Amino acid sequence: MDENVSDIQNADLNTELHIINDKKALENIAAIVFISLLMIVGIPGNITALLVYLRKFKPSTYRTFVVCLAIVDLAACCISMPFIITLLRYPLLFPHDGVCKVFRLLSYIPCVSSIFIILTIAVERYRKICVPRGTQMSDRMAKYICIIDILVACCLSSPAAVIYGKRSYKIEVDYINGSSCYVSDYMVNSKYPKYFNFLNGFVLIASLIALSIIYSLIGKKIFRMKKTGLGTNQLQSSQNYSVRTQIIEIDKLQVEVNTSDGCLDRGKHEFSDEELDAIAKCNRKHSKTIRITRIIFIITAVFACSFLPFLVFSIIASFGFREALLDDISFSGMVTYKLFIHIFFISNATNPIIYGFCDKKFMEEICRLYKYICGHCLNRK
Repeated sequence: MDENVSDIQNADLNTELHIINDKKALENIAAIVFISLLMIVGIPGNITALLVYLRKFKPSTYRTFVVCLAIVDLAACCISMPFIITLLRYPLLFPHDGVCKVFRLLSYIPCVSSIFIILTIAVERYRKICVPRGTQMSDRMAKYICIIDILVACCLSSPAAVIYGKRSYKIEVDYINGSSCYVSDYMVNSKYPKYFNFLNGFVLIASLIALSIIYSLIGKKIFRMKKTGLGTNQLQSSQNYSVRTQIIEIDKLQVEVNTSDGCLDRGKHEFSDEELDAIAKCNRKHSKTIRITRIIFIITAVFACSFLPFLVFSIIASFGFREALLDDISFSGMVTYKLFIHIFFISNATNPIIYGFCDKKFMEEICRLYKYICGHCLNRK
């Protein structure tokens, strides 16, 4: 009889716990819907980016970086996002300590990897634009650096597997216990979670500052080139001098010559057909460099803006103001808060969209790919 009573009491407590969990999950409904939409966009988008860039683009540092970012973003869409959705749906019903540790680690790695890869891309763009005659990053070097970036991200993220775990909560009344995947019971009174958050915050802030400085220098260089180029592109020829188009005549080109030693020769020079071809090739190459830099800058800007809300709330939490901020917050305020701290997932889902709008070749290849897929499916039917 006592065992039956105990079973009934446990069942009642479990039912009540589920009811409380569902009420708590309502605060996360906006974040759940938002992340789900990002998954719907991000998974096919990043798979398409991988297929197109690997099959249709020639090897280059740009292709290497795009492929590496697509892999990291796809991991975030397939691992991090479903895990976070599960946490938001079951905020008080996550009893698996080992699963929590593994997925917390796997959620940190793509985010930290993205930071280092985007920083690497910025450095490569700076070398291309601001130091064109210096040693440039090769495709092979770009691959090695991307691998190093991911390995460093794994090392910096590894404390998550120790710090996070099963966290027990007393809910409303003492006889109901819930659990979530957060800072574990063993670490809740330790200083290590604060150190870990400080480290991640420092890496993010330092990276954002570095990206701001690098792209301001790149923007300043491009602006100066356009301003002094009389509305045309600055070119770098194989003879190690740059030219700016002034007058185009039949079969001949009259230009200013900016010599490699930095002195400007304002005399008129005539070029052979072979030299004109070389100049045109350099012009196309330079235009492509500017276009790729524009794409990477947009990706970086979206990344930085998406991480700002998370960064602000992390700073607030690190100074101990989180409880004061959330204690008297309304239901709608809590819904907004839960949504904004997960906005950083935007960059993992929107990069393929940016490629589509800014890279004409990428969009053309996507159209060909899906026409082929649709045509193949219709033929089979």
